[in-house]
Amino acid sequence: MTNHFEPPKDLPLSSKVKGLRKAYEDAVTKLETYRQENARYAPRRTLNALDQYVYHVPAVREVERDLREQEIEAAAAGKALPDREKVLRPILAKVDEYKRMVPALEALVTKARNEYEDGVKEDLVPMGRKEAKAAQQARDAWERAYKAMELAKADLERHAGLFTWCVSAGDMDTPPRTGHSQGDHLEYWELTEDGRLTYEASQELDYLEWVVKVPGLIEPNPAPPVTEEVNHNPKPQYHIAKAEGYGGNWDH
Repeated sequence: MTNHFEPPKDLPLSSKVKGLRKAYEDAVTKLETYRQENARYAPRRTLNALDQYVYHVPAVREVERDLREQEIEAAAAGKALPDREKVLRPILAKVDEYKRMVPALEALVTKARNEYEDGVKEDLVPMGRKEAKAAQQARDAWERAYKAMELAKADLERHAGLFTWCVSAGDMDTPPRTGHSQGDHLEYWELTEDGRLTYEASQELDYLEWVVKVPGLIEPNPAPPVTEEVNHNPKPQYHIAKAEGYGGNWDH
């Protein structure tokens, strides 16, 4: 398995493997938390004034800056300088701890991950059999649902055909779009509250004027087109030329 191996979330892991996964996740969290909480003790690479890469530890640089200020104050007051080794000792100890702890935690993460992956490998056969059984059950349910859908669709086509026979006064006995290359659109079938086929559905189903012979079964167009009135006495428009620009010999 690759370093990026991650089982699907829905995989039926055993309790043992779930425990191994939890141990791996805890190890990762412990490493990340330690790094975040102790970042100031980690070495960092920066550029100096000569554009050279140098390494420094933020915590050491900070305490040395504070120590320098204490030394200046002590010198100004005529007092003894602070003990440099005593001040730096706990910080350097934390720096040394960081250098050792991070590799140890990384090794813990690797060990926990390997144990988790090995546990998943051992469970592949029983998990695969569980999923095969679940797939069979889903397939059987799909077949039952498909057969029920086929029966329901046949009922829909039969009743829609009887409706068509009624609305066309016996001229047609199948929905208008039956056999259409783009489908019969029976999925658009929808009734109004009073039991009529909605106007929108009738348009999708092609219940056009030449099909509908019996009123009262289909909702009228709720927004019929507005018919413009014919003006039998139109006011004539006059386009009279003007003399400007034609000169003195213009004649109209």
